[in-house]
Amino acid sequence: MSKVFLIADTHFGHKAICKYRPEFSTPQEHDEIIIQNWNKVVTKVKHQVWVLGDMCIKNKDYDMDKLINRLNGTIQLVTGNHCHLPYYNNNRINVRRAMVAKYGFWLTHCPIHPNELRGRNNIHGHTHYAMIDDNRYYNVCVENINYTPINIEEIRKYFKIKNTKEKKLVNE
Repeated sequence: MSKVFLIADTHFGHKAICKYRPEFSTPQEHDEIIIQNWNKVVTKVKHQVWVLGDMCIKNKDYDMDKLINRLNGTIQLVTGNHCHLPYYNNNRINVRRAMVAKYGFWLTHCPIHPNELRGRNNIHGHTHYAMIDDNRYYNVCVENINYTPINIEEIRKYFKIKNTKEKKLVNE
């Protein structure tokens, strides 16, 4: 079985990224760290990497194909609010719009309304550092996952622990 990883809001090519992520000195350093971290955990072509929006930021001076071709794995992109679709015209990326029901979760860029969860938990991006105080959501923005794609099994463990604690509190 192929491994599955998730990440959101990589913002490759963002000229002003250091304003929002001051731990990086340059946009190039930012992008390079994410590429290195990505390739450390995603080691095979058959590994699936779900990018939940805002993978690349529009930048006419940036060779997005060159960057994308450096990333390991098969890339599944759920589009986000900064996704300019011509940038993803690369045969290594499968583009999906809106939200995807997969692996027992909703995979989205923006978190979906609680009334729309319909029994599934939501793995999302978009909110960067801001976390939703609700056990049904998991934020995979790069800032929350050490700029490294996270294995879906780690997310499953999170939901299992949260649900077990919640049931225990209800029964006490």
